[in-house]
Amino acid sequence: MKIFYALALISTPFFASAKPLDLKKVSADSNWIMHMNFDSVRNSEIGIFMEDAFENMPEVQRKVLKVQEKYGIHPMKISSFTMFGTGEKHKGIGILEGGINAEIVSGFAQSKDSIEGSKVGENTIFSSQKGRRPMAFTALENGKMIFGPDRDYVSDGIFFANGLGKSIELHPIHQSLTGLLVDPGFLFFANVKNVMEVVEFNEWGRSMADKIDSCGMVIGDQNGELKLVALLKTTSIEVSEPIENMVRGGLAMMEMKAGKDSNTEQILNSYQVTREGKIIRVEVGISNSFLIDRIKKEIKKSV
Repeated sequence: MKIFYALALISTPFFASAKPLDLKKVSADSNWIMHMNFDSVRNSEIGIFMEDAFENMPEVQRKVLKVQEKYGIHPMKISSFTMFGTGEKHKGIGILEGGINAEIVSGFAQSKDSIEGSKVGENTIFSSQKGRRPMAFTALENGKMIFGPDRDYVSDGIFFANGLGKSIELHPIHQSLTGLLVDPGFLFFANVKNVMEVVEFNEWGRSMADKIDSCGMVIGDQNGELKLVALLKTTSIEVSEPIENMVRGGLAMMEMKAGKDSNTEQILNSYQVTREGKIIRVEVGISNSFLIDRIKKEIKKSV
């Protein structure tokens, strides 16, 4: 049961037919963005299958209800989740929209000795030093929840969640990503050149990052496939060809390895690597029917 539940939660955003990311909710100094939209997941082939499976699994329903009643978060009603930051390790802002009951979230936080609350304007920001690293969060009355490493990040996040902060400008690679798939459910973008100014890479990481200007990826449901399309802009034409060949080789090895196992031979339904100047484009497709089959097998194992 735990395997299926985890798989469902991980898979859900990839099959969502998402509305475009609202850049007014992303800080101007962000060097990376991740956005998932859950609103239209039930309209996709896999989304419909998963919803039907959920309705026939009372144990999972009870767990979802417990999460809602105890923590004030309804996983099945989450609308979108956006994260962004400069690239500094363990620092960024997360904005969760939909499925949030601010009263229950606040009540739960106040019941824990390890969580401290402090007022910022009309909102209470909760902070905790417990765990591997500190974290802070707040729940807004409009059904949004803001996360960050400390109170200051969450305070900034409140402004961005309401479209009030100084927002990021559209990067050319990010702009190209928005037209690759119709309503992608997952988007990731990174301005690698700027990230290098705030992140300490190891020797191998820096040697790779030195060759990349920016990159991004979108994932969505298209023509019976889970389609992944990635763009990578290199720092020069000279390094673009070797990187293209490295990507081609990696995908070919993956296809060969998958083909030796009957359980994974269909995992790469299609793939293509192309290059134009400094821009490398990678497309990978996994059949929806293959994924549904795998989910069905996990359900049988768990019941």
